[in-house]
Amino acid sequence: MKCDAVIEKIKARVAAIDPNGPRKVLGVFQLNIEAADGMHEIIVDLKGLKVSDGKASSPDVVINLKDEDFIAIGTKQIPVKDAVAQGKVSMTGDQNLFQALVDAI
Repeated sequence: MKCDAVIEKIKARVAAIDPNGPRKVLGVFQLNIEAADGMHEIIVDLKGLKVSDGKASSPDVVINLKDEDFIAIGTKQIPVKDAVAQGKVSMTGDQNLFQALVDAI
């Protein structure tokens, strides 16, 4: 998948979070990334501070996007708000939590 480097950046950022320190975002995010080789499911658990492959049993927010859009967002070529406005990102779940994640990125 082309966006592996972005996923590694997310893993590094999550690993660097102090579990005892203040946190802006507490939630479980399901990323569904559509790539040339199929759908990739990534769990970003900001409650448990883990990032893993798979499908979350009860995510707070589900985010759907294409591989190239995920790369553009992850490398700051396009702001998340613009990607959402252009229909490149769709989400279901807790809108406020999604907004908190967007603000923290």
